[in-house]
Amino acid sequence: MRAALQSCALIFMIFSALGLTAEAKMLDPDGLIRPELLERALTAMETHTQESRSTGKLVIVDYGQHSSKKRLHVIDLATGAVSAYHAAHGMGTDKDHDGYLDSFSSLPGSQASSEGTFRFAEEYTGKHGQSFRLDGLDETNRTSRERAIVIHAADYAEPAFLARHGKLGRSNGCIVFSKDDLARFMEEVPEGTLIFVGK
Repeated sequence: MRAALQSCALIFMIFSALGLTAEAKMLDPDGLIRPELLERALTAMETHTQESRSTGKLVIVDYGQHSSKKRLHVIDLATGAVSAYHAAHGMGTDKDHDGYLDSFSSLPGSQASSEGTFRFAEEYTGKHGQSFRLDGLDETNRTSRERAIVIHAADYAEPAFLARHGKLGRSNGCIVFSKDDLARFMEEVPEGTLIFVGK
C-alpha cells in the first residue's frame, strides 16, 4: 500500500512538472509494464524534464524480457493507455543469441544496447532507410550519437523472422522494429519524447 501511494505521488509530481492534468488515469491499467521498471522510468522522466519536450508520451523498453515478447511500451500520459511493440536489442549484449539481453554497454564498437534515458530525435534516411536519431541523456548512454545508436526497421525484427526462429535477430545496439511497427510507432510518438531503456 505504501509503495502504491509513493508511486501515485511520483506520478502526480511528474504530471505537475510537465503541465499535464493531474487527474490523468492511472498509468498502465492493464499491468503490461513491470512496476519496478515503470517507477524507474517515471523517476528518470522527472530528472530529465528540462531536457525534453512535453509530448504527452513516455516510452519504456524492457530489455529484461525475451525478444519474442512485446517489450517496448508507449504510455499515453493523458489516458494511462499503453501500446506494446516488439523491439530487437544489440548483439554485443546477447553474445550467445538466446534472445535475452545479458548486459548493457556504451563503449564504441561494442555493438551493445545502452541503458538509461534517451530523447527521440530527428528523422533521417540511412542504410536501413527511414531512421531516427537518439540523444543519450545519461552517463550510461551519452555515446549514442557517436555510436550511431538509432531507431530503424530491419528484416530480423519482422513477424516472419520471429515465427521462424522464436526470437528476433540482433542489431548493432540500435532499437529495431518491424517495418509496420516502425510506421505505427512514428504516428504515435512525437520527436522529443523520452525513451527509458532498462532491464
